[in-house]
Amino acid sequence: MSRRERRERRAQASSRPAPAKTQRDAQGRVHLVLQRDPRSGSELVALSAPLFREAWQDELSVGTANTARAVLRTTPSLERMVELARNALAATSRLAEALLARAPAGSVACKAGCDHCCHQPVGLTPPEALAIFAYLRQTLAAEALVTLAARLAERERETRGLSSAQRFAPEHPCPFLEHGTCSIYEVRPLACRGMNSLDAEECKTRLRDPEARAGFLERGAGGRSFMEPIRAVSAGLQLSLSELYGLDMRPLELTAALDLLLNGPASSATDWVSGKPAFEAARGGDSAAPELSGVLDAARPPATR
Repeated sequence: MSRRERRERRAQASSRPAPAKTQRDAQGRVHLVLQRDPRSGSELVALSAPLFREAWQDELSVGTANTARAVLRTTPSLERMVELARNALAATSRLAEALLARAPAGSVACKAGCDHCCHQPVGLTPPEALAIFAYLRQTLAAEALVTLAARLAERERETRGLSSAQRFAPEHPCPFLEHGTCSIYEVRPLACRGMNSLDAEECKTRLRDPEARAGFLERGAGGRSFMEPIRAVSAGLQLSLSELYGLDMRPLELTAALDLLLNGPASSATDWVSGKPAFEAARGGDSAAPELSGVLDAARPPATR
């Protein structure tokens, strides 16, 4: 190796970002660890202990965490955060589609114009909210964005203080539902991508029949649907940003989060990326991502930075 080549290699090594360090959460736990790959010498994220019963879900969580580290590098930026969220959303859809493709024809009941599941609070993570915010600013004209902001503010006022059970009703449609169609389908949250119904009539009945809805809410159990991939992707996303970057990854509620981004302080997005508690007002409460109960509690601000 020539002297010039050695100098170039040293320069490249010195310019590489320093590896992120895992941090304990508010309860002193560490779910992610950094391990050195013996073949490449690079550091990779791994789980300190299994999160799920199925090994493939743990592998998916780890893959998501490593993607987050590769995209965000040492210092997260708003642009990289949106890129990471779009990556996670698209990957989840591809995985769900591949898994559902193995099901017998006609098993999946979801289709265009079916909006029964769009009348309830939706839990999402801050990066997902930022991806939706960026999409709206890129695709809507100024006047349309103002109109949407007003609709979100009104819907937030109407639903503020209601429980998730109270909001599961025909009179509380998603603010992004337009004529039975999702207006942000391209960047819809993980929870929406993972909700693949196996019985459309059941969805209709439990939403629109008061007695059936009351029974469904009392049982507290999900209907016939397939949502497995979102659990692992969301866990990897939340734990990586919480433990590797010290960000508050506790879940938000869709309407409240986008109302905050469109009508709240202009610095909300950049403040959160820099580690400030900018989304506290949009926290999801009892409606946030119940499918990840027990895992999301780990995504709180770290005890030490």
